[in-house]
Amino acid sequence: MEMIIAYVVMIVSLVLLLYDYRTGIITSFIIITNFGEFVYLNPNLEIGDFGGLGTIYFMDIFWIAVIIVILLKKDKLYLLNYKISIIIFFFLFLISVSIPFLISSFAVKDLISVIRPMGNFLFLPYFVVTITDIKALNFFEKSIVAISTVFIIIQCYEYVFQSRIPIRIFESNSVYFGEDPYALQIGSITTGYIWSRIGYLLPFNLLFGCYYYFSENRNYGLYLIGIYILSIMISLSRIWIVGFGFFLLIITILILFEKEREKKILVKLFALLGTFVIVGTILIFTSSTFNQIFDIFLLRVNSINDLADKTDSSYISREYTLIQMIKVWSEYPIFGAGFSILSRGLITNDLGLPNLITIFGGAGVVMIIAFIKEFYGNIKPFIQNYYILFVSLFSVMMMITFMYIFSIDMFYFNATGAILFALGNVILNIGKEKS
Repeated sequence: MEMIIAYVVMIVSLVLLLYDYRTGIITSFIIITNFGEFVYLNPNLEIGDFGGLGTIYFMDIFWIAVIIVILLKKDKLYLLNYKISIIIFFFLFLISVSIPFLISSFAVKDLISVIRPMGNFLFLPYFVVTITDIKALNFFEKSIVAISTVFIIIQCYEYVFQSRIPIRIFESNSVYFGEDPYALQIGSITTGYIWSRIGYLLPFNLLFGCYYYFSENRNYGLYLIGIYILSIMISLSRIWIVGFGFFLLIITILILFEKEREKKILVKLFALLGTFVIVGTILIFTSSTFNQIFDIFLLRVNSINDLADKTDSSYISREYTLIQMIKVWSEYPIFGAGFSILSRGLITNDLGLPNLITIFGGAGVVMIIAFIKEFYGNIKPFIQNYYILFVSLFSVMMMITFMYIFSIDMFYFNATGAILFALGNVILNIGKEKS
């Protein structure tokens, strides 16, 4: 009885926080980033066992609160322009849940543990019904700037002093992957740990950074882009650096081939690209530390593909898992293996699209295409009137999709994709309201 009361109190508290857009945005970012790792509360914090069905975690409570808030604001659901995608996802979800019964691998605890991350999709309708005017969107943007700034300061501190400074909450039940104080150590180069959390916010740095840099709507666009670059360089994050290179390629093509582009935009574009080339060239010839980091970066990038040393554990584990996923997909090509023991044993943070295909099969690809199609429909009106905004949104989403196909598991564990989808919808609604 006491446990049920505790559940109710937590849910009510979260509902009150999520209902207002200001506390809702901050609370969402806190949950996504696990308090940014400096005030640390693991979302997988164990709370207790619920009737023998499985352990209740903090995220279970959070998603229940999000659903309640969406229902309380159901009169605003007409603003949601992802209706077809949501319907497809809902029915695909039901089919995937039923698959385990058919292949005799169903277990309630397995089911709960595997479907839990799917709650990230709730961020899409939540942000659409929460950010409904320019004031709320500006608060979202300022929150990104503030939190990213705090993150980079702590990240630099960790990197310079080689120490970790989180304030741990619920110490006995809070567990992060690996109790070593650093995320990665190769040779004499030791990276910070907090980068894995700031990674959730990096795409928004590029979105607002490039929009402000090219449109002059704010004076800290280049600052946000700088935070992105500094974060991924400190962390030696191969996929984020590769993703950024892909982002620069897309945004360059879109700006160069726009017939009515302004000359000053081209000047800014070449200044941005030229800066990276000049600084990189100088560092290569003057900094032995940078050369060492660059060599390690190339090694880590190659570990994504078969150019890696065949003894590279990252590549070997990814190759093995991928082969097993292909085998499962070949047996269940249409709807995948569902949320079963088969899929649960293969899900990994290093494989995005393969995870989706393993669980949802070919139908999962249809779902993603539907989401992207409706996202494009939401930002299409900005092509003529707000071209830079369109370019920034489109380039970031293409970058995330590219990264998702090759490595990061955006649509399974990561809320970033859902919030980016929501932003396309939010900006469209604000544009209609202003007109």
